[in-house]
Amino acid sequence: MNKGILFIGGIIFAVYIYFTFWNIFQSHKKQKENHYPELTKTEIFEEYENTNNETSDEK
Repeated sequence: MNKGILFIGGIIFAVYIYFTFWNIFQSHKKQKENHYPELTKTEIFEEYENTNNETSDEK
C-alpha cells in the first residue's frame, strides 16, 4: 500500500512539474511577442546580445 501511494504521488508530482515548466515557457514566449511584435527571432536575439554587451562593458 505504501509503495502504491508513493508511486501515485510521484506521478502527480511529475505532472505538476511538467505543467509548471510548460507554463513558464509559454509565458516567456508570449512576453517576447508582446514586447517585440514586429521583430524576427534573429532581430530579438541580436537585441539581447547588444544589451548584454552594453551592460558588461559598463562594469
